[in-house]
Amino acid sequence: MSGRAPARVLPHARRRRLALLVVLAAATSGCGLTHLNDLNFRVDDRLHFLTPKSRSLVHAPVTVSWTIHDFTVAAPGSAPPSRKAGYFAVFVDRAPIRPGQTLKSIGNGDPACEHDPKCPDPTYLHDHRVYTTTAMQIRLPLISDIVGDHESLQMHSVTVVLLDTAGHRIGESAWELDFRMHRVSSV
Repeated sequence: MSGRAPARVLPHARRRRLALLVVLAAATSGCGLTHLNDLNFRVDDRLHFLTPKSRSLVHAPVTVSWTIHDFTVAAPGSAPPSRKAGYFAVFVDRAPIRPGQTLKSIGNGDPACEHDPKCPDPTYLHDHRVYTTTAMQIRLPLISDIVGDHESLQMHSVTVVLLDTAGHRIGESAWELDFRMHRVSSV
């Protein structure tokens, strides 16, 4: 016998209260939960990828296509902002912007972009592997090798999020597709 007291099992009600306190503490501590109203805690199955097939081996150029329901595709500035209408932001091998943010946040920390009211423009976004479209597809002529990955066959990811007509990310929904490509450059 080790002399230790046996582990205590918390009663069900007490565990629930403890879990609620942890959630409330996180919500009020400023730990990045500023957009709780954007969180829906459900699977969002509105968008489905059509091509390429998940984890398939592809070659450049790559056309990623999808379909969406319960969302009206609308150009930037074409209507008042709404959670039900807007356009797509596509992120290649990088994390998307957070809910409520605009693509302006891609330039955060870059003095050249922060001091230019036109930044980020399409060229800047392209250089940072971010694209916008009102089409339900995007053609990626070239996908750069993943930095630090020296494998000859690399797994790339494309993430699609929704932007309202004012350019703010709608909710936390994001759809990701992975596919494999051979390295562009030799090791």
